[in-house]
Amino acid sequence: MTPRQERALAVARGLGADGVLAADAATVTWLTGLEIDVESGPSPFALAPLAVLTADGPPIVVASTDEADAVEAAGCLHEPYEGFTTGPLDPLAGAARALAAAADGRHLVAELGSLPAPLLGGLSLVDATGEFSAARSVKDADELERLRAALALCDVGQHEARARAEPGMTEIELWGLVRAAMEGAAGGRTPLLADLASGERTGSTGGPPGERVLAEGDLVLCDLVPRRHGYWGDSCVTFAVGAPAPTAREKYVRARDALTRGLDAIRPGLQADQLDELVRGDLRYPHHSGHGLGTSWHEEPRIVPGSETVLEAGMVLALEPGAYAAGEGVRVEQVVLVTEDGCELLSGYALDL
Repeated sequence: MTPRQERALAVARGLGADGVLAADAATVTWLTGLEIDVESGPSPFALAPLAVLTADGPPIVVASTDEADAVEAAGCLHEPYEGFTTGPLDPLAGAARALAAAADGRHLVAELGSLPAPLLGGLSLVDATGEFSAARSVKDADELERLRAALALCDVGQHEARARAEPGMTEIELWGLVRAAMEGAAGGRTPLLADLASGERTGSTGGPPGERVLAEGDLVLCDLVPRRHGYWGDSCVTFAVGAPAPTAREKYVRARDALTRGLDAIRPGLQADQLDELVRGDLRYPHHSGHGLGTSWHEEPRIVPGSETVLEAGMVLALEPGAYAAGEGVRVEQVVLVTEDGCELLSGYALDL
């Protein structure tokens, strides 16, 4: 049993339950190591996998027959129901039957907000969404290895974006080169979220790549978030195509100084809202100052006003302050591991404007 499975069972015992029902897709991956496709969106043939864990043995994954190989590769037991078929489709009923068999009458902690209502009938459940969110925030050694692999893809993509951007190229053309480089480094198809915006589009914090043509002096805001082995990396740089305007340099200095303040302050015991206040200063950007990374691309600790989450060693944070005004924006981001006496930089790409 892995350390995080033991932590999950400790949550269950603390709430008087016999075991765990993981329903959030990120928690299922965290608990089992199961990695499934996320780019195609909800399937017409199956629900997202669920996982039941008790002290009696390996996790039981409730998933369609289409996931049999992935479940086996994760070292889990499989409670299947029919998936892709030439017959009538009823994945909800199939999942309900399989979940009832996996739960076997046990009293379980669960993430109730992630469970479809028709699956709740006949189950004995208590909500532990907040407890699992907190438990996932501190990373085990094998999770850090996977995060480092995802962050290495960020480094590849950011290097490619900077090296290949030139006047006359569209954003989507640049994006194609960046994605190809990252998937080449990964050796296969890679789920990837992204902002890739240029010129005046940077002033509204970014957006997906489009048909805008890059021009001399444009800023390019490139935020790449790839998944590798079930874990998400994150990265953001803003760079100029040619010589940046003086106003862009000023925004860059302010954002970079804010990032440096935050990195210098990170330590166990610091409260998330204190870090947000220190990083944000007077920049007034309309987004978080940072967030955790793991099996979700945005998780605890959230570095936002009002967050009382206390930083702990083993958390992985992405800090990303920005400066935006008058159709021009700069955001800079780096990912760190919180250590016993500060933090370790995990990002390896250049931040130069």
